[in-house]
Amino acid sequence: MPPRSKSSTAGKAPGVKDNRSGRMSFSSRTGKNTVGDNTKQSSTSFIAAEITGKFTGNARGFGFVSPKAAGLDDIFIPPHGVGQALDGDIVTCVITKVADEENGTGHRTTGKIIAVTERNALVGAFFAQNAPREEQGIQGFIRPVETKIPHIFSVPPKTVRRLGLVDGHRVLFLVDKPAKGNSTRGNASYATANVTEIIGHINDPGTDVLSLVVQAGVPYKFPQAALDEADALPYEVSEEDCNGRLDLRDATTFTIDGEDTKDIDDAISFEELPDGNIRLGVHIADVSHYVKPGTALDEAAFERGTSIYLADRVIPMLPHKLSSGICSLLPNVDRLAISCIMTVTPQGNVIDYEIAKSVINSKRRFTYDEVQEMLELSVGDGLASPANSESCKADEHNWHSLAQAMDALRATLRKNRDTAGALDFNLPESHIRVDETGTPISISPRFRTHATAIIEEFMILTNETIAVHALERELPFVFRTHEPPGHDRVVKLATLVKSLGFSAPQSAEQPSVLQRLLAKTQNSTAAQAIATAVLHALPQARYTATDPTHYGLASDGYCHFTSPIRRYADLQVHRQLFHRQTQTDIPAICVQCSTTERIAEHLEREVEALKKVQFMQSQEGQTFDGTVSGVTAWGVYVMLPNTVEGLIPWENLARHHFKFQKDTATYIRALKKGSRKTVLRHGAEVSVRLSQVNEDEMKIIFAIRP
Repeated sequence: MPPRSKSSTAGKAPGVKDNRSGRMSFSSRTGKNTVGDNTKQSSTSFIAAEITGKFTGNARGFGFVSPKAAGLDDIFIPPHGVGQALDGDIVTCVITKVADEENGTGHRTTGKIIAVTERNALVGAFFAQNAPREEQGIQGFIRPVETKIPHIFSVPPKTVRRLGLVDGHRVLFLVDKPAKGNSTRGNASYATANVTEIIGHINDPGTDVLSLVVQAGVPYKFPQAALDEADALPYEVSEEDCNGRLDLRDATTFTIDGEDTKDIDDAISFEELPDGNIRLGVHIADVSHYVKPGTALDEAAFERGTSIYLADRVIPMLPHKLSSGICSLLPNVDRLAISCIMTVTPQGNVIDYEIAKSVINSKRRFTYDEVQEMLELSVGDGLASPANSESCKADEHNWHSLAQAMDALRATLRKNRDTAGALDFNLPESHIRVDETGTPISISPRFRTHATAIIEEFMILTNETIAVHALERELPFVFRTHEPPGHDRVVKLATLVKSLGFSAPQSAEQPSVLQRLLAKTQNSTAAQAIATAVLHALPQARYTATDPTHYGLASDGYCHFTSPIRRYADLQVHRQLFHRQTQTDIPAICVQCSTTERIAEHLEREVEALKKVQFMQSQEGQTFDGTVSGVTAWGVYVMLPNTVEGLIPWENLARHHFKFQKDTATYIRALKKGSRKTVLRHGAEVSVRLSQVNEDEMKIIFAIRP
């Protein structure tokens, strides 16, 4: 039995598995994973019932209804069953055909919308046109920003005059709900838009992104009551605030973050002990000290659920007075924290830990690039020093040695996770730089480095330790849950993998099955395609009050503890560690945090796609070398080295005598009998010409170069 820890809130060594899982392409610190619930049930018993859910449309006219009732699969709505529903509507539908899963015919559950019960405001682009003679002035039209809504709405001349609308305005507008039972397709029943707000003009810097923010329903202005509460908070930590806390101000704590990061959640302390073990301290901003349940600040944070990081701005969960001020673990100032101090063996096992409210004073702020530079240099290689004094050189030498020791622990934790079979994607992310007007000036791939992996590993270890601590004490808690992929998704994945020439898993109850696939194919031309397909096969992670297991990380106990400035779930975990909240509150918090995370992820993808389109607009007609990233019946997707992706439509391929081969997921061209075939498959290198960029539809179209 391992020794008990020193704090009243600590416990026995948390029983975290000796072999810890590897990492995914998302970060435990940001929570940006794309992996949730897989429990589904047949919709057969509901065929005669009316089902309420959210409608997701498609530009081609069809859509899907995601039922509100837990456990039901999405219902396919063909174009003739959509009626007057618009993307994002809450609708009532009935099922017209049930999926035949037993016989494996591939038929999916199909329905018909019979009523629109709720409709949110939409965002659109206004463009003017001369009104007919019988009317005076200018009339106008609105094209929704959301491309899933294939309609154009009219604006009467009197509204144009009243609001002073001009070409290029981005507006918020409402469309009347159709009467129940009126399922007539066409624009006639909802053609008129009721403009409620002018968001801005497209020529104004930032209006493009703000339009997407408003369209997503993301609150970007704090209520005045929340701002007033933030203004009343102190700028500095007082000695009274420190009473009863573990005083770590003399300890060597430090932070490692991105160069532009202002909301610094976490600090590290690292000490090699005489017995060979390591004392690893992870110190997280104590946001719960300043944001109390039931306050306006708490209500605003709960509504947002998460901070959102866009190419040209951050929409913070908390006002800047907290997120970049009193809560941020800036160097050389006292800050309140919640510390998890772990004793870790050289084999990467936690044998003791302490959880305590603390006060720290970070001694230095490092960037990832600085730490990576230290790791790539050998001791004595002329480390950069702020001055030439011997003391400064010695100080830099000590930091260098510390970085090397942390990297050694990172490697051990990584190896343990690999042994456990956790998933490791390491797909490149897009790094988009914009100027002061929001115009993209560069796009490049960003890969994980040892420096970023150090923090990621330490945060994962801490999150597991906190989760097991809560499980042992049966605390009401917010866990991070990730289920295995469902059978249908594994079958679809296997089909793609086989078409690329690899043996495919028939089931994936354990993550090690998929990790072996990733490892086996990592050096092939299809590596990125398979990694992306595996990622898409996984359900999304979510927050729950009952299930602590995380499939992707191969973890039996997991939560989010390390980012309370930017995630409400982490803030709630901090509260539960010291002040139990009633069990009935937790499920509602889990649902809200999961929902807002989905909204944030969607918005981040939309803004990234917009900035990529804008970046490529000036390059129409130019040629590029790229790699095939997707093969479909409607064309071939090509990714450029800078991570920009576009489509070669099948029409262009057909003109160059390419034919789609469904069984092998390829396009093949043979100009003459007996001539050498040209094959386009995942991972193939291809030369393309940029033929069209459409910002309204956020499309990048390539043409293949013969």
